[in-house]
Amino acid sequence: MNRAQALAEFVTFGKHKDEAISIIVSTTSDEQSPAYTLTLATVLDVLTRCQADEIDLDDLELWANVIESRTDIDYSAVEGVIYALSNSEQMGELDKSKVTKLIGLLRI
Repeated sequence: MNRAQALAEFVTFGKHKDEAISIIVSTTSDEQSPAYTLTLATVLDVLTRCQADEIDLDDLELWANVIESRTDIDYSAVEGVIYALSNSEQMGELDKSKVTKLIGLLRI
């Protein structure tokens, strides 16, 4: 698995997410352009899986924090959602009702 595949695996909460994290941590990003672009469809999938208890709320918040801190992930299309998920100090504690509201807003 290369770095781009590892980023995709991490961002999508794939089956090999733990292996992907090891690869991401052990490689450096020397490229100027992002290796992965986060889409609205991917975010909706992750939020829906969280709502269905497949993904823990704490893992969702950590996921958003990691995405926000990476230069090799382009999340500009969903920047507001990532900000809302990763900044509980400003947005309030993350809970299932907020995840449901986000899903509703994103599907409009």
